[in-house]
Amino acid sequence: MEIVNLKKIIEGKPIIENINLTLDKGQIIGLIGRNSVGKTTFFRTVVGHYIKDEGEILINGETLDENVSLKQKIFYIDEQYNFFSTYTLEKIGEFYNFAYPTFEMSRFLKLLEENNLQPKLKYRAMSKGMQGLFKMVLSIAVNVEYLFLDEPFDGLDVIVKKRVIRLLLSELAESDKMVMISSHNLLQLENLIDRVIILKDTTIAQDYLLDDFKSHVRKLQLVLKGKKIPEFLKKNSKALSVQGRVITVVIEQYTDELETQIKALDPVVFEELPLTLEDMFEVNLTKEADFQLYI
Repeated sequence: MEIVNLKKIIEGKPIIENINLTLDKGQIIGLIGRNSVGKTTFFRTVVGHYIKDEGEILINGETLDENVSLKQKIFYIDEQYNFFSTYTLEKIGEFYNFAYPTFEMSRFLKLLEENNLQPKLKYRAMSKGMQGLFKMVLSIAVNVEYLFLDEPFDGLDVIVKKRVIRLLLSELAESDKMVMISSHNLLQLENLIDRVIILKDTTIAQDYLLDDFKSHVRKLQLVLKGKKIPEFLKKNSKALSVQGRVITVVIEQYTDELETQIKALDPVVFEELPLTLEDMFEVNLTKEADFQLYI
């Protein structure tokens, strides 16, 4: 799937713009950003729930505008605008069976049974956790190539969350799908994804393969002998925390030369720490006014 110069304006204000992406099958992609940055708008625009203002969405070189049937390769459940509330799980399955030629009804019913979800039960009568589990069952049964999941772990308790993740990973192990997940639970997301896309100020700020990112970025904890932080360190790093003389920094372009400069300071402590998705979030999305730690 290719997304070219995608733009969506709501109430006269660009919510997303200049979005250019290639989404490859076989990848699990995390979409992260601060609240109200446009993650849900991005999903709704890509899948056609919102009419885009500019740009193209293509699958195998064909645009969704020219070949509407391509939308049957995409699945997304809108948390706010769906018809589930008054229907039974069985009826919801029948609707998707009609809408998607790839839908596997026998698999849908089997997954309901395996997860103790009663087909005759109305969706609105279920707890939020069971609703989340059902939506994952539905996502698997529809069997499409491109799956968009908006906060799929929100409100789930630990046991249900593990079951949802197990279902997802089991499905991906047996197929070649693209899955994009937005989530505020960065720790959970980090254990699933192999690529992260960061939205900031209406567009894409960063697009990382996690393995590549971690190969050239370092998170260091330092205790320097002097009280003054050298200018080269301020220039080449972003501070995550400063507690007394203990400084925790992220250096995005870590080189042998930079390491030599730091070691030349003869720091009391020089320790490399594990780099997390939360660190990436802070480094890319924290505004200067939020963390003026260097003085």
